[in-house]
Amino acid sequence: MSTLRSLVTVLAFLAAMAGVFACGDNDETQALAPGAKLKVVATTVQITALTKEVSGNNIELRGLVPAGADAHEFEPTASDLTAIENGNVILRHGLGLDEWLDDTLRAGKKASVVVVTKGIEVNKGDEDGRQVEDPHVWHDPDNDKIMVKNIADALGKADPTNKATYDANATAYQQKLDETRAKVQAIINEVPQGNRKLVTNHDAFGYFANAFGLKIVGAVIPSITTASEPSASDTAALLDTIRKENVKAIFAESSVNPTLARTLANDAKVKIVDDLYGDSLGGPGSGAETVDEMLLVNAHKIADALK
Repeated sequence: MSTLRSLVTVLAFLAAMAGVFACGDNDETQALAPGAKLKVVATTVQITALTKEVSGNNIELRGLVPAGADAHEFEPTASDLTAIENGNVILRHGLGLDEWLDDTLRAGKKASVVVVTKGIEVNKGDEDGRQVEDPHVWHDPDNDKIMVKNIADALGKADPTNKATYDANATAYQQKLDETRAKVQAIINEVPQGNRKLVTNHDAFGYFANAFGLKIVGAVIPSITTASEPSASDTAALLDTIRKENVKAIFAESSVNPTLARTLANDAKVKIVDDLYGDSLGGPGSGAETVDEMLLVNAHKIADALK
């Protein structure tokens, strides 16, 4: 993502809306008017999906990054920024994934801002030769349970009237995530031990691999962000690794251009699976519209290719 382009977009909008923005404290929750629904903004599609599970029909929810979009490359529109300014609660991912939000928050701090990944043990990943936090935490159901708890706490604090409902919904979905974890593990267990090796389009599946006993052999784009580009030597080294490790398939994501991954798979003479959900969820009718569905869909695709 181009930080400069994002900054220009934000500054242009702020200039036009200078008279509208109100000052406030983003650590304080604004009291709801009687009968009003809580206005909640979720930055990523995963947070939007988890918030739906927790909230039911008790809030007015606006998700910013849509299904199928690459969160690393997202840039907010003017209507997105208006929704942020008018929201009571902003649920953000943090870990560098939604840093485009920062300039907007500095301009109009009316909402309570909650980082839903707080409390998660975060892995490190490479980005342009430096170690940074890996934001792809949603690929481990245990991390999703923490996010669900943080969301429920945020909604309950902002809307005490419905706190019991939020807490009950959160508990129910955490149980579903436990069931999903067991199902995914059973699917992966069908793969012969020596075949449980992953080459992905970019470094998005480290948490999944750690959670379910897979080994990450390499990535076509050796970075946690899709904005990076591999060098010729990177590609040659990965091709050599694929052959030495007897890797069965290369996995690319539905939200990332798979051309390079397909070329590498062809050169290595291995399978290519180019529709995993790495940075996104599926759209309506995809069967991967929720986090638990996405985990199961990915597990089936990975296992089928590695058997």
